[in-house]
Amino acid sequence: MKYEIGLEIGLLSMEELRAFLSQRLRDSDVPYIYTAVFLTLDKGTEAVTETIFYNMQGNYIMDRAAGNTVQRLLIGVIGDKWRSGAIDREQCVRFLHRLTDYSECGWELLAIEEYYRLNQSGYSSDEEFGQMLDNILSQGLS
Repeated sequence: MKYEIGLEIGLLSMEELRAFLSQRLRDSDVPYIYTAVFLTLDKGTEAVTETIFYNMQGNYIMDRAAGNTVQRLLIGVIGDKWRSGAIDREQCVRFLHRLTDYSECGWELLAIEEYYRLNQSGYSSDEEFGQMLDNILSQGLS
């Protein structure tokens, strides 16, 4: 699910998914969904996300237990990309905001885009916004 949501919000690339699946398919006990998704990689993002969705049996919105882990993993990916300079501040905020469509989240994640706009308009300091962003990113798993 991490890869489905990551692809849909534009955070993860097909190359990252291909690398993950190539590594996992070497294992002896591989879930069927990995094979199914690997076979659709050359058909594009839409085919991949449809395959994941079909194999997840429509469990699109994450429940609390699974959702919290997937959300934290994706926040970790966002944080890693932010710290490495692969994405800028605006992209970081956009990816965090897009996660709210897929999970039950705290108020900070729901409000991050609005706080970013306020910061850009000069209604909050860079330090205040930076602390909020750091707090959210600290919830991520690497």
